[in-house]
Amino acid sequence: MSRGASRPTPGAARRVLFLFFAVFVGVAGYWYCSRRAGRPRETLPAVTPPPAKTPATASARPGLRPPGLPPDFESAGPVARGLIAVVVDDVGYEEGALPRLARIEAPLALSVLPGTPHAAQAAALARRKGWDLMVHLPMEPESGKAERGSIGAADDDAAIRARVSAAIDAIPGATGLNNHQGSKATADPRVMRDVLTVVKARGLFFLDSRTTPATAGERLAQEMKVPVLARDVFLDDAATEASDPAGGPGALEGAWDRALALAAKNGRCVVIAHPHPESVEFLLKQLPALGSHGLRAIRVAELLD
Repeated sequence: MSRGASRPTPGAARRVLFLFFAVFVGVAGYWYCSRRAGRPRETLPAVTPPPAKTPATASARPGLRPPGLPPDFESAGPVARGLIAVVVDDVGYEEGALPRLARIEAPLALSVLPGTPHAAQAAALARRKGWDLMVHLPMEPESGKAERGSIGAADDDAAIRARVSAAIDAIPGATGLNNHQGSKATADPRVMRDVLTVVKARGLFFLDSRTTPATAGERLAQEMKVPVLARDVFLDDAATEASDPAGGPGALEGAWDRALALAAKNGRCVVIAHPHPESVEFLLKQLPALGSHGLRAIRVAELLD
């Protein structure tokens, strides 16, 4: 350095540094702002206000369709206000009864007498048609001729239980049991307790045919927790037919009218019929017409709670 040159003072140096820093900050700021200007602007998602409630949606509640909208399903017809279950007793003796019964396309139950000549064919018919199959257990009547092998008040407990078991074994696939005759035996609590003990152990239900007002069957079954139903109407009772001025046809009509009335009043009715030609022809005509009365035919087992 020449002797004549002046040396920079500390203050001048600070000013130069400050100027340099200011320029640097300015350039950096310009660069940053330029980058920001080139980016698309970030925006928050738009909030769509809820639509105003129309009178229909304002009145709608969860689980209910808004008024004015068509239903999802259309009714297939009038809703049944009552159910009728028909049980045909005394099946197994007459071979000709089976083709007659096979013409019926409505739900039924066939109650088959054990040891009868056509018991196996009757059971096969019930299985083929999808009907209920039941054991028609012979029991001692108060008067008149008893069915062979009937269970009676003179039988001891072991004999009664063995005979009930044998009757069930004779009708494979049966799901229920009802008494044949039995006005004397069903009124005896000891006899009925033995019968129901086996019915319960074998997993069957009991239908009290109610051949006597004194029957202990339904009451004891309820006490013993056995699934139970009771007959409401006999369709073709011989005594009723004999006393009706119009004979058999008049008795059938009268009994069926009672069944319709009971089903409409109580919601259900159990009808017991027999495989007589006149009875089967009557059922062939009347069962398909139940819908016109607001009623429906079902299998008797479907009435169990």
